[in-house]
Amino acid sequence: MLKILRNKKTAKKIWIGLALIIIPAFALWGFGGQGDKEESAVAGRIFGKNVSALEFKNALAASRTMAIIQFGDQLPEIERFMNFEAQAWERLILLHEAKRRRIRVTDKEVVEEIQNAPYFHDSKGFSNKAYQEVLRYVLRLQPRIFEEQTRQNLILSKLYDQVTKNIKLNAKQIHQEYLKTNEELSIEYIRSLIADFEKSIRPTEQEITEYFQQNKIMFKEPAANGQPVRIPQLNEIKEKIKDALIKQLAKDAALNKIKECAEKIKTLGFNPAASACGLKSGNTDFFKSTGLIKDLGVARVFYNSAKELKINETSGVIANDQGYYLIKLKATRSVDENKFLQEKEAFAERLLSTKRNEAFSEFAEQLKKKAQ
Repeated sequence: MLKILRNKKTAKKIWIGLALIIIPAFALWGFGGQGDKEESAVAGRIFGKNVSALEFKNALAASRTMAIIQFGDQLPEIERFMNFEAQAWERLILLHEAKRRRIRVTDKEVVEEIQNAPYFHDSKGFSNKAYQEVLRYVLRLQPRIFEEQTRQNLILSKLYDQVTKNIKLNAKQIHQEYLKTNEELSIEYIRSLIADFEKSIRPTEQEITEYFQQNKIMFKEPAANGQPVRIPQLNEIKEKIKDALIKQLAKDAALNKIKECAEKIKTLGFNPAASACGLKSGNTDFFKSTGLIKDLGVARVFYNSAKELKINETSGVIANDQGYYLIKLKATRSVDENKFLQEKEAFAERLLSTKRNEAFSEFAEQLKKKAQ
């Protein structure tokens, strides 16, 4: 226990405000009082070693604590999209790696981290009363548990620094990335959407049966409630099979149609070929590599393809979740170099952070594969 942190005479800085914005009834997993039974139960294995149910429970609680601090009163709206169990396992895997590297955090570092955080401050600075109340009513944690979570977070932060310390950016890389992020393009497009073909597909009973026989593994149900992995019978999931077949046939039809259109462009031209194939065509406004394009979706795949084209040159077939496309580059809009110079420092900082996060994510994914 870090008694110094809870000593009113020595505690001088720390968070506040959190208790006012988070629903007080939000509860975390409990700790303590579980006895030897929970400590001996096995939740899983990483790197060939057992992880106890209690260890996993603690990691799960730490993941939830971080989510509460990060998202505040918005958490109830988004937590259904969060996989806390996966985060808990990743936390355990990363902590295992940090231990292997002998990364340590002292009590003093933990105290300073908590004291310098914004959530336990009042108008005079750190408030021991606020600290106790937020832990009790918001995070639902004993101080010793919260302090241990903070220690682990600092260990993970040091691991992050070790993994990413050699990632640097030179002036050329910064300029190239700025161009990539801020240069704008406009295109013409032809689209062959899967949904448009689904409407007219009516598979026969025989086709549904054959599709199921050929793709049974797609419909495998995971083990649950003590039951083994199983593949349901055809009559149990017939509608699901039918929908999957329609989706596949529609994808095939959409792809064949866009390929037909690509051939017709060679002789008819871009827009006439679209009309001849019964496909929709259109134009975009100028867009960047990030964000969305109206009627097309995520911009990056179209931007990356368009960047490889000359003005009025047509692309090969482009695919996304909605269907297949052909595009033609209409125009480009260059970056304002004076604006780049004004934004260079802030952009470089964001870019470096992004590159480091990407590197650490890749490192974590490799660790998870080893842990399995």
